[in-house]
Amino acid sequence: MKILKYVALVLILLNVPTFSLEYLGAGIGSITNLLLTVVVVIYFFIAKKSKPLWPFIVLGLCFFTFSGLQYTGITELFIKEAIRYFIFIICVNEITKATTDKELLIFLVIGALSIAVNALVFPDIFGRYGGFYLNPNKAGFICLFGFALSYIIPNYKLKLLIQFVLILCGIFTLSRSFIMFLVIINVVSVFANKKNIQTFAVGAVALIIIFAAASALQLNKARFSALHSLFGNTEEVETQTITEGSRNETWAYFSDLITNNVVTGAGYKSMRGESSLVAIEYGVHNTFLMVLGEAGILAFLLIVIIYLAITIRSLRYFRIHQEYTYLAIALIGYLMVAHNFFEKYDVLFISVWLYNKVHQELPVKAEIKAN
Repeated sequence: MKILKYVALVLILLNVPTFSLEYLGAGIGSITNLLLTVVVVIYFFIAKKSKPLWPFIVLGLCFFTFSGLQYTGITELFIKEAIRYFIFIICVNEITKATTDKELLIFLVIGALSIAVNALVFPDIFGRYGGFYLNPNKAGFICLFGFALSYIIPNYKLKLLIQFVLILCGIFTLSRSFIMFLVIINVVSVFANKKNIQTFAVGAVALIIIFAAASALQLNKARFSALHSLFGNTEEVETQTITEGSRNETWAYFSDLITNNVVTGAGYKSMRGESSLVAIEYGVHNTFLMVLGEAGILAFLLIVIIYLAITIRSLRYFRIHQEYTYLAIALIGYLMVAHNFFEKYDVLFISVWLYNKVHQELPVKAEIKAN
């Protein structure tokens, strides 16, 4: 059982299928994808069964039903993606329940370190690094998920060290979203414990090291210059670079498509990349808007309710498990800047893991302490 669980965690949390497809070819990519499905299915059948994840199942039914009504692409691809989602969301529940917070943190730290390896050992002309996750914005949120969970570490010095590593790796992505939600989580953490303000100092040290080593690092010049203008000693902030191609600007391109199809949506993948019905080369970069635009208002309300409920319930544990609230903030942050929710199993895994955590019974003593 443990071997199956760890194989699943490696494949899911280290993005092995997608990474293999990109660097090892379609054959290895298909094999690792199939292996992931086989492992979670086998684990499901031999593990003790718990209640199905009805919120995520109903969300999937609603999304794929409505988005499929106006889908004009390859039918086999649509059916394949839908089946894979339901297999994963039904079978992975038992693995998430068997995964401890420490195990999840360890895998996220390993994933984050791959970003540093990418930046230091395999730099490229793009100058933004994603490690195993390929996409720098996605990689930034992996660091953010790990940072949220780092608050479980009881050893003070070890916690600061892990936070330093995660912040440093996150900076290598040069993701604006990573910086913004890192600051938000840090501010919220101060309300849980005033000592958490020292994490700002950890972030400052990480920035100083990056700035000092800038000449030896191959970082995206425009993004790094904007970051330096924001936190460095320059007199003028490069607001144009910081706001260029911002999510608000991206979302605006899709407003007409969304408002014209608000009831049933415009169809599967109509809001994403090359398949988009909008004449731009990238997608909407917002899961909530993607669901609204592709599947309509009902699916949109469902996903909003699910993540709003997770966030609200996480606040019940704020005194004893502050990391749940930080992880909920990071998940919502990711959904606000990405549009591949139903295909990215690492984010789905963490969502299900947190859903199960905040829906468990709060011990009486802990509940008294929390109140």
